[in-house]
Order: sequence, then structure tokens, then C-alpha cells
Amino acid sequence: MQDEKNMKSLFDNAVDHSEAEIEATVKGKIPKWLNGSLFRLGPGKFDLDEDFRVNHWFDGAGILYRYTIKDGKVTFRSRFLETEAYEKMCTLKRPVFTEFGTRSYPDPCKKLFSRFLSQLIPGDMTDNAIGNVFTMSDELYCVTETCYLWKVDPETLKTVDKVNLEKLISINLASAHPHTDPDGTSYNLGCSFHKGLRYHIIKIPPQPPVKEEEVNGPRAFLKASVITSISSSWKTCFSYYHSFAITENYIILLEQPHLVNTLKLAASVVRGQALIDCMDWTPKEKTKFFVIEKSTGKVTKTTYKSEPFFVFHHVNAYEENEQIVLDLVAYEDPSFLQKYSLEKLRAGIFDESCPPQLRRFVLPVGKEFEKGVNLVSIDYTQATAVKQDNGTIWLTEERLAEPGLEMPTINYKMCNGRKYRYIYGTGAFAKGYYENAVCKYDLKTHEHKIWREKESMYPGELIFVPNPDAKEEDDGVLLCAAVDIRPDFPSLMVVLDAKTFTEIGRAEVSPDVTVRYGVHGHFIKNQN
Repeated sequence: MQDEKNMKSLFDNAVDHSEAEIEATVKGKIPKWLNGSLFRLGPGKFDLDEDFRVNHWFDGAGILYRYTIKDGKVTFRSRFLETEAYEKMCTLKRPVFTEFGTRSYPDPCKKLFSRFLSQLIPGDMTDNAIGNVFTMSDELYCVTETCYLWKVDPETLKTVDKVNLEKLISINLASAHPHTDPDGTSYNLGCSFHKGLRYHIIKIPPQPPVKEEEVNGPRAFLKASVITSISSSWKTCFSYYHSFAITENYIILLEQPHLVNTLKLAASVVRGQALIDCMDWTPKEKTKFFVIEKSTGKVTKTTYKSEPFFVFHHVNAYEENEQIVLDLVAYEDPSFLQKYSLEKLRAGIFDESCPPQLRRFVLPVGKEFEKGVNLVSIDYTQATAVKQDNGTIWLTEERLAEPGLEMPTINYKMCNGRKYRYIYGTGAFAKGYYENAVCKYDLKTHEHKIWREKESMYPGELIFVPNPDAKEEDDGVLLCAAVDIRPDFPSLMVVLDAKTFTEIGRAEVSPDVTVRYGVHGHFIKNQN
């Protein structure tokens, strides 16, 4: 049993399988309408030589996996992203950029003056794209949380173009989770710190399709623009963020009191510190909610606050009766980030403290508010919103589901920014209710459906693919890449019926093929 629970193999170095498609063994039945590619992105290179490994799971060099589904058959391919961070790791055996949990090391390829300058001004941020994978204007991107994105060829998995948002729209950092409206317009959250600490809402209009021979570099961000900017509440710090939420008319930005200290960041290279060393948890500051009108970019005048918490992933948000319902996965504090220390993970240590918790907030909008009463008029939630004497609306959340649910997924096409019913998630490495499992949670009945195979199996994020003729929210399938840590057992892609949450098919990849646990995924439907 102890051998089966040892997670070490999840965090060994991955192997590049990019030369040819590898045929997977299909068991059960894959729907005929399910044709396309599931992309999975995550860290895959941790040990840079015999004497050096990175410190944190987030610091591993990015590797992209693809499961291609066609006519009931599945093939597999993987490739390390040829980022500058990866190339330097391979040649110098050390990271030359400051990573999340690992300090940077001098780059001997730079001239002496350039090395000295980079120690004083750490402007060279990592392009190690392990944050997320998505499409924008029919182009596939792998992203970090810095200003760099990589356009990737979906056929070969090669990195083909590097996008620098700092040059395009003066953004130093960007969320790994942009949102796209039904008309193709995308939004993202960014931050700048060279000319004052400000958060920015970025609008990215869709670009018309072009013929392959007319493509000249990445097109998706050509007309990106900043529609509003919000000053940080702190002079030398800004709030860390990984995602945000939108509704049909609003964008919701959370300023949580987990702060990136720019004074520490400026000295990080000289002091030999990683990004996590430049962060401060300041719970006395509370969590602040900004509501921005999509159409005008105006920030609503109402101030919303709650008790402090840390959030990686927003689930969804929607409007009802002049109120915004906001669902997210929150932690009591950011101490859980230490759980992803590579040393702890390889030792199979993932304690139960500070679990993620699905929380619901309700923000009243659009009118004058009476003081001292609960302003939430929606009858199916216990969340409250009360206007204080100073004018601030104090929010109290409703806690939903069992602790431990992460990597939330919804039927994005039908429900993003709209009222919805179902959330799909995974327990990742957590112990407890969702251990070694994925889940379907019903927001109306509060019922769970669980898929779990064995203690040696670690299922990742679920990706919802709707049935082409779907009329109901859960009419479709969920794709899940799962890793079995037992030697000589295949890793697999499981196909679950979203309505019944039962397995209908799977594709097993030979145990000789190395697959590691990913972070996020994306499905692209075949256009043929």
C-alpha cells in the first residue's frame, strides 16, 4: 500500500515523445462525434543535473501533451516547450530566470555588463509556460503569468512565436486564465509596475481567420488594448492573481491580501530569492472586490470587502436580480503553496491543512443600498452582503461542497458568465473526500457524483466537451488525463459521460511512454 501511495514518480523528469504519434489502446466506447485534440500542459523537467533540481513543482520546465481522438481511436504525442527558460535549463543546468520557488543563476552567455544590469533590474522574466493552454483567434497558446506567451503549432507541438505583452500593451504580468465571450471577444487581467502599480483589464477583439500561407506571426493580440486601469491599494505591493471572473455585463477582479512586494522583487536576484520569497500575506488588509462594466470600462463606485482568503481559481459568475453571484475556490491563506515543494511531493507528503473550499459570494449592484440589512435577495444562498456605516458592503460567503475540490470546470460554452448548475473538479493531490477522485457537484441539490478507480491513480483536471446537439447543461463528455504511479501500468485518458458521471471509454498509453501530472488542459474540435 505504501508503494502505491508514493507520489514520487509523478514528479520525476518527463520524456519527450515528439517524433511520431503513439497509438493508445482504446477500451469501452468513445462517441463518434468526439473528434479533436485534448491538450494537457504541466511542468516536466525538474532535475537539471545530478546535483541540482528546482525547488517547486511550478518551476519544472513546461511540457505539452496531446491526445488526438478520431473515429474512436486515440494517439498520443508530447513535446517540451522550447522556451528560452527551457533551453537555458538544458544547456546551463540551472534556471537563469527567477521562477516561482527557485532563484535565478547568472547566465554566462550574457556579457558582464548585461549580467550586472539584470541583477539590478530583474526585467528578464521567465517564459516557462506552465500556467495554462488555450486558443485565441484560432491560435494555440501556452502561457506563464508573466508578459510572455508562446504560440504553439497544434500539429507538431513546436513553439513557433513568442508574444511579449509588455511591448504590445505595456503589461508586465497577465492572468493565465483569459475569458472569451460568445462573439469571440476576449478579456484578460494584467498588471504593470514600472510606472506605478496598476491592474489593467485587457480587451482582445477576435481576428478574422486567414489562409495558412498568409499567417505571419501571432495574430490574436494585434488589436489588444487596455480598457481600464486600477491603482493598487499599496504603494510598493500589488495583489497576486491567477484568474478572475466575468458575467454578461461585468468583470470581477479580486484584490486579495497576498501581495507581491516590488521592493523585495527588485532585490531578489542579488539576494538569491525566488518569487515566493517576495510575497507577503497581510490578512489585516481583507479581500477587496472590484466590479468593472464591460461596455464602458468604468469601475463601479461601491466598495466590496470580505474576510481575507487566497484564491487561485474562479469557477463562474452570473447576474440575477441586480446581483452578481460569484463562485470560486478559496483557501484560508496561501500557506498551501508550500505543499507543492518538490522535496515534499517526492516524499509523498501532502498534508490536510488549508484545503481548498468552494465558496459563493453575492454582490448587489446597480442601486442605492440600505445600511445594516442583508442585501442578498436570492433565496437559494446563505451568502450575505451588508452595507456598513462607512459605505463598504461587507460580504460573507456561503461554503459549498466538501473541502478539497480544485481545478474547477464548467460547460464553458453554454454557461460562462451565465447562471449554471454543475461544477466538475478534481482532488489533485489532496487527502480526504476527493482523494484520488474527480467529482460532479450539483449546485441546486448539493449532491456529489464521484469517479475514483484506485489509490495509485491520480486523475487531473476535467475538460468538458459538449455534445454537438446538446440542449442541457450536462449533455456532453468529460475528458480526464490520469496518471498511475505503479510501475508497468499505463497512464490513460478517461472519457466520462457528464450526465451520469460514469466511464464510457478510455485510452491507455503504454507504460513505456512517460506521462506526468499536468496543470491545465484544452480541447480543440476537429474542423473537418
